[in-house]
Amino acid sequence: MTLIDKIKKCETKYLECFSKATAQEDTIRFNDELIPDMYSHNCTWINSAKNDSEMIQYIESAIENSKNNGKNFCMIQCHVPINEAILSALSIKPEASTMGCYVFDNANFPKIKGNAECNVLKIDKPEIVKDLLQIDLEFDGDSLSVDFCTRRVNRKKDVFLSDTGFNSFVCYANNKAVGSCDIFFYEDTAKIEDFAVSPKKQGKGYGTAILKKLIEIAINKGISTVYLVTDEGDTAKEMYKKLGFNKVYEHTELLFNF
Repeated sequence: MTLIDKIKKCETKYLECFSKATAQEDTIRFNDELIPDMYSHNCTWINSAKNDSEMIQYIESAIENSKNNGKNFCMIQCHVPINEAILSALSIKPEASTMGCYVFDNANFPKIKGNAECNVLKIDKPEIVKDLLQIDLEFDGDSLSVDFCTRRVNRKKDVFLSDTGFNSFVCYANNKAVGSCDIFFYEDTAKIEDFAVSPKKQGKGYGTAILKKLIEIAINKGISTVYLVTDEGDTAKEMYKKLGFNKVYEHTELLFNF
């Protein structure tokens, strides 16, 4: 199994913590009945297509399926190249984003410093979830509603408090929550997800401390591949590259709103 295949398998298992997966020959549809308006939990993967016509057919089918299920959006991950001819032929024009998959080089771990005066703690009891929600609201509150952030955190809580390989961590400085991050383990691969630092606390080394802690946990577990996925248009990728993450793969996300 190639590195990319390992990562895709881990991605699939991560989503299956939340969503029901329906696989066909070239596509996988994910559906989370408990939080149906969360894009990443309710999406379609297109893993291959013989030609442009088949790719268009797969995309239109995913759009129709979303409409038939009462959704006002359709999120598609295209793991094969998308060209302008395909986008121009679609019945609805999407927002397109390039997502990069970055794998950590374990040899760089000793070089990571971070803020030594903070504590990164695993959430292992329900009462700490309020701190995770606080970070979520501070990080995404301007673009997402309080209701959605609350439901999203509660959805994660149901998973990370169970025995699924999915864990959530909160970073504390002076006894106040300043950041959070999740990690999911599958076989010898680990996915880092939902990395966030309060906007007022950025630039103080807390983010580096969070990532260092999670990478350390993964290395101590014998994990050989630690990776994360980030929007190539996001400046956060520069931080990841400085810490020792290297891009190995990219895919295109298409978001349709209707």
